[in-house]
Amino acid sequence: MKGLLIAVCGLDGSGKSTQIQKLENWFRNQQLPTLLTKQPTDYYRQDLRVREYLDNGQCGSMEALAMLAAADRIWHIKTLIEPSLKGGVSVISDRYLFSSLAYFSARGLDVQYVKQLNNGTLIPDLTVFLDVEPEILLQRISIRDGKTTKFEEREPTMFTKVREAFLNEVLPSNALIIDGTLSEEEIHKIIIGELNLIIKDKIIAT
Repeated sequence: MKGLLIAVCGLDGSGKSTQIQKLENWFRNQQLPTLLTKQPTDYYRQDLRVREYLDNGQCGSMEALAMLAAADRIWHIKTLIEPSLKGGVSVISDRYLFSSLAYFSARGLDVQYVKQLNNGTLIPDLTVFLDVEPEILLQRISIRDGKTTKFEEREPTMFTKVREAFLNEVLPSNALIIDGTLSEEEIHKIIIGELNLIIKDKIIAT
């Protein structure tokens, strides 16, 4: 069976990392080959133009940043994700296209413009969005990071804009939206329940 592409999305502090690790462990326990990756990749994150915005809020062209993100994503898909899926390896991506759409929308770009830049992006077999109220996210990040927060994490309204973009504009209709304030085990159980249904459908189809 071809590998599955699973995208786990959510704002910082939503519990993504915990659920991704649990999901990876589940695949390994089932003796199913899996690859854990993330978008955007470190090539994008470490670009000085990107860091200037993320750290200090300075940006000469938001459109150019969106192009950089799209190029990074397409390269990542073509060189890593697609070959892995074809080889029967399931890929778990920490964030994906939908995160880019939501964040750039909150930064003032038109969603359709960003979608066009990412034309042809693979559609995940499962998209998970961990939904948490902005006030709770800010509390979690403050406890986790102290004063070393990124530029966008210093503006509370940004969290609201990104969350609204996720829920109202960019998530696919079949996205699994989960209350991120549930316990870690409850969230994991919901994800695995949906994943088992997808795997069953894939087996029947083949």
